[in-house]
Amino acid sequence: MKASKTIIATLIAASTLSMASIATACTSAIYNNGDVNMTVRTMDWAGQDQAEVVGKGRGIENQYADTEDGITSKSKYASMQIKSFNPGIVAEAMNEKGLVARILYLGKDYTEFPEGKTGVPDVSAGEVPRFVVDNFATTDEALAALRSIDVIDQKICDLPGHTNECISAPVHYQITDASGKSAVIEYVKGEQKIYEGTHETAPGVQFMSNDPEFSTHLIMDKEGTKADASIRSYDRRLRAKEIVEDLYARDVKDPAKAALSIKAVANNVFSGYDRIDAHVNDVFPTLWTIYTDQANQSWTLDRADTWEIEQYNFTMFDNAQAAETVLGQNPNVK
Repeated sequence: MKASKTIIATLIAASTLSMASIATACTSAIYNNGDVNMTVRTMDWAGQDQAEVVGKGRGIENQYADTEDGITSKSKYASMQIKSFNPGIVAEAMNEKGLVARILYLGKDYTEFPEGKTGVPDVSAGEVPRFVVDNFATTDEALAALRSIDVIDQKICDLPGHTNECISAPVHYQITDASGKSAVIEYVKGEQKIYEGTHETAPGVQFMSNDPEFSTHLIMDKEGTKADASIRSYDRRLRAKEIVEDLYARDVKDPAKAALSIKAVANNVFSGYDRIDAHVNDVFPTLWTIYTDQANQSWTLDRADTWEIEQYNFTMFDNAQAAETVLGQNPNVK
């Protein structure tokens, strides 16, 4: 089916506007069917993020914004978190209840956080995944909290490609719990936009990438837009969606079979370090891929620059101790 003229114009504009930053992207997909509760996500960035996996026990004191109204609290739940880049931004996290929260790239042509209101609690943009997994057990709980606070802009400094520079956080978020309830949260022109539901009630929410804003991706779903082979954000998302929808069509409920099948999503959006994107004439690197099994509370991490596959779970650290334990680091980072 052909896309409408409106969608085509929007995508052309998005591609043109985002060419300078197209190598800062990710793709995610969620599959919940019977006893299977799994997600897959790639982390793409033009430069090494030195990802570090940590386990954090309950009771750690946290500050989520450096403002007068910034929220501080002790973590209610133990969690595993992946910290990216020298600032230690939590790009991916899962807590002991199976609630997953992640940051993906959404360009500044779309992302604009609201000004914080006096007296309303603040969470900085880069702290949202940590805030979610520290404090909530379900997607509904997390969304209720996010609707009641201000998520404010945060300057992130010295990212690869931005040495000696601080930029506003170009991000949006996806959260999903063990029941299959998921949500995409964006801040567009200062307005909070939340898309939520299960695969049955809101199938598009289970698949996420980058530019343009999420409402355009949902229109593409409605119009039956077919994926191309490019590594543009909407093509990556549509390829991931096609593979997961095939799992539903085949009603794959065996966890072992689903785990092997979900690898096809990563294989179809993975770019490694050496693929040239013809649209921008540049290399588009996938730094790592994370496979999350919420039912078994485990991670399988595949880094692009090593043959080693890393396995993580909640038995690897003391969940009840208010401390952070380093569980794994990139073996190539000295």
